[in-house]
Amino acid sequence: MPFVRSRPSPVRRLVRLAVRVFGLPLAALALRLLRLTGRRAGVAVIYHTVSERTGEPADELVPPHGVDLFDAQIRHLRRKYDIVPSADLQAAAAARRRGARFPAAITFDDDLREHVQFALPVLERHGATATFFLTGATLDAPYSFWWERLQRAIDAGAPIPSRADGEAQVVARSAIRHVAWEVEWLAPVERTRFSEALLTAAGPDPADAGLRRAGVRRLVEAGMTIGFHTRRHDRMPPLDDESLAASLRDGRDDLADVVGSPLDVIGYPHGGADERVAAASRDAGFAVGYTTQEVAVTPESEPLLLGRLNPSYRSAGHFAVQLVRMLAAAHR
Repeated sequence: MPFVRSRPSPVRRLVRLAVRVFGLPLAALALRLLRLTGRRAGVAVIYHTVSERTGEPADELVPPHGVDLFDAQIRHLRRKYDIVPSADLQAAAAARRRGARFPAAITFDDDLREHVQFALPVLERHGATATFFLTGATLDAPYSFWWERLQRAIDAGAPIPSRADGEAQVVARSAIRHVAWEVEWLAPVERTRFSEALLTAAGPDPADAGLRRAGVRRLVEAGMTIGFHTRRHDRMPPLDDESLAASLRDGRDDLADVVGSPLDVIGYPHGGADERVAAASRDAGFAVGYTTQEVAVTPESEPLLLGRLNPSYRSAGHFAVQLVRMLAAAHR
């Protein structure tokens, strides 16, 4: 059934206000206490897009972090944590000693022009590095993935093609995640057919959709790491063995040629992976893999099934609390 947005209760609104106002100092105190321990852990965060305004998680599939909020969160990471490349996070966590800062890695998923337009200037201003997990699907021409087309169609109030037999129907924005969940689990061929049908409802892909070769090179020149996100962005656990191996291979060398070095870190599409996917990734030559499971990285973590935190859309204070909670929940 469609998701319905509900107004937060007065108590919840009060809690959010308190976290917004007092989150940073309270998190700083908790972090100081955690640093007195010998806890060996690190945190990775996952962003998608950064824009001039913060989006609405209730009815946007990939809401942007507003550039001001993003700036505040990166500033907090830079001041309180040791920012390391995503490939080095687990080793940095294992090497941490009592009193030292906790390591953190900043990552991005998907091929978006906003990576260069909005995110990169903030990272450079704060002297922070990040890993960008790219598909390489837009190196030479504009292209948008099915979830971007679905968002455009629903925002425009256009009828959405049926995922089964039936007529196209207008879908409320509040139901967008319900529709997306259904599409995400379609077979790749069916999802491709649905994505192509969406062009009628969403209109042609924007001329600036995606990230071209020049944008990828700009990230590399700025000292950022490029990882692989698979060319087709299929959820990987349901794939058969042959399709899984192909997803880890197709397009990887093309992107590596642009980057100028092999791609040995992977961010799994939709964050989904299991032991079978990890084993296939290892066989394909990847050393590190990231999911979207919100757990800290420790020396005991499976290197090809590392977790990442989705940063708050509310405030830097809430973000600071999220990070401390993740570290506090990590095994010593």
